[in-house]
Amino acid sequence: MKKVNIIILTTIGLSIVHINIFAQKTRTEKDLLGEKQIDTSAYYGVQTARALENFQVSGVPTKFYPDYVKAYAMVKLAAARGNTQVGRMKPETLAAIEKACKAIMDGKFHDQFLVDMYQGGAGTSANMNANEVIANVALVLSGHKKGEYHIVEPHDDLNMGQSTNDVYPTAIHVALLLHNDKVLQEAKSLSVSFHKKGDEFKSVLKMGRTEGQDAVPMTVGQEFHAFGYQLDAAIDALKKSEEFLYEVNMGATAIGTGITASPGYAEKCVAELAKITGKPMV
Repeated sequence: MKKVNIIILTTIGLSIVHINIFAQKTRTEKDLLGEKQIDTSAYYGVQTARALENFQVSGVPTKFYPDYVKAYAMVKLAAARGNTQVGRMKPETLAAIEKACKAIMDGKFHDQFLVDMYQGGAGTSANMNANEVIANVALVLSGHKKGEYHIVEPHDDLNMGQSTNDVYPTAIHVALLLHNDKVLQEAKSLSVSFHKKGDEFKSVLKMGRTEGQDAVPMTVGQEFHAFGYQLDAAIDALKKSEEFLYEVNMGATAIGTGITASPGYAEKCVAELAKITGKPMV
C-alpha cells in the first residue's frame, strides 16, 4: 500500500495531506506449505490458488458447469445440516453456511469455481475450491471479512465428517440428476412436437427409404410419429437410469469406513440431501 503527499492550496495557505492511492489488493492466507497472497476480490483461498498453479490441464474450469456447482452447494448444505443434527456443528455456523449454499444454488458466485475439470487427487482441489468459496461467502453474508476462518473454516466446518471420496461422487450424481431434469423436459417437448406433426401430415404420402433408396410408401405423419415413439422410449430409459444415481456414499468418508464422521450423520445427511434435491436419495 503506497502513500503520496498531496499539496492543496486553500484560502488559508498550503496544506499537506496523505492519501492512499493504492488500496491493499491482496489478503494473506497460509497452509502447511506457507503463505500465499490472495486477491481481495476472490472468495476462494490458498488451496484453490495452489490448484490453479498446479493443474493447468484442459483450461475448462468447473464454473462452466452450473449444475455441478449447484450440486456441490446442495451436498455441502446437506452435510452441514446433518452435522448440526448430530450435535457436532454449531447452529450459528450452519446458519452462515446455509446462506452461502443457497446463494450458490441460486446461481451466484459461480465465477469463483475456477479449478480445472481435470485435476490430481480424485477431485480434492474441486472439493477445497467449494469449501473455501462457501466459507468466505458465508463470512461475508454474515457481516465478516473473507479469511476470518476462526468463524467459519473451509476444512474443519465445510468438510466436517467428509472426504473428497464421498463428496465428489455424490455431487456428480446430483449434478447429473439436475441436468437430466432439463434433458427430460426438452425431450418431452420435442416428442409432443413430433406427434403433433404426425397428426398434421397423416394424409401426406411419401416413399419410405431403405438402403439409401426408395422402398415402400408411407405417410409423412407415420414418419413423424415414428420419431416421437423412438424419443418416448429414450425418455423412459432416461427416467429409469435415474434410479442408479439416487444411491450415494455420503458418510463413507475416505475409504468407506465412515472414519471421522459422527454416528448417525450419514443417515441424516442423505435425508437432508433428499429434501434439498427433491429426489429419493439413499
